[in-house]
Amino acid sequence: MSGNPHPRDRDRTVSDIRDFLLRAESLPSPQGTAAKLIELAADANASMDDVLRVVQTDPALAGYVLSAARASRFHGMSEGLDLRRAVLRLGLDLVRAHAIALSLVNQRGRTQCVGFDYPGFWIGSLHAAILMERLAGHCAALRGADAFSLGLLGGIGRLALATAVPAEYSALLAQAQLAHGDLAALERERFGFDHHELSAVLLADWHVPTALADVVYWQRDPEGGGFAPGSKPHTLAGALQLACALSQAALAGGDDELAAATLRATILGIDPATMREVLAESMPALNAWAALVGLPVPRPGAADSGTT
Repeated sequence: MSGNPHPRDRDRTVSDIRDFLLRAESLPSPQGTAAKLIELAADANASMDDVLRVVQTDPALAGYVLSAARASRFHGMSEGLDLRRAVLRLGLDLVRAHAIALSLVNQRGRTQCVGFDYPGFWIGSLHAAILMERLAGHCAALRGADAFSLGLLGGIGRLALATAVPAEYSALLAQAQLAHGDLAALERERFGFDHHELSAVLLADWHVPTALADVVYWQRDPEGGGFAPGSKPHTLAGALQLACALSQAALAGGDDELAAATLRATILGIDPATMREVLAESMPALNAWAALVGLPVPRPGAADSGTT
């Protein structure tokens, strides 16, 4: 929580990311339904009926959307729920986030990065999303749909690095594991940016609202983003940092992450008992989501959560 000891110019960082993306031979690329929803997000004249028509063409996404709409933030109001009501409940931003995640999960064979745990990455991302959703019930500034989307896609930069430069990133992962080092710091040293910053640029390219992309950019250092303390973006960035640390502590057994999570929870006004409750509530939901998207059921303490 101490912030970045060496602040960098954001415009320069984004420029470095753009150069990297232009040189990359391969990148995570939302396809099919996800690509259509990204196009709709860029169309000022698109309606929710347009979104519904796209979702209806994809049975897997339709099931995903219905499950999301029945989530706890809607207090069990699922009686008579149909796809139209589910789409209206979630809104375009969250439907698109689900579509992007589902599209990329189904491309799991594309990266050949040794040491990158592809299923573990997505389990960690789903867990962060679920934790964010539950944290929204304890932070007045959080909106459930925004929170879930951020948790789900906030770490996508790791997948992009593993896909774009598999050999180099494999070496960085091994170095971080061997020395118990800060992966993000190693990324900045090697590439000039880290996976959080890369995530933000990719999400902006996928027409995720700029305010949410800014939150992703500053998730490693919520106080460094110039957000007013207690504001929505400051709370979102802090909650995202908390969710990722909690997920890694639960799935990979990291004591340092648990300590970091406890400190961030205190800053957010969340007491330890509530934090433990949120974490306990997240596990059954994580198992259900993993089964829904065809990922292995996580074993606490034995997975790489992919959220460092």
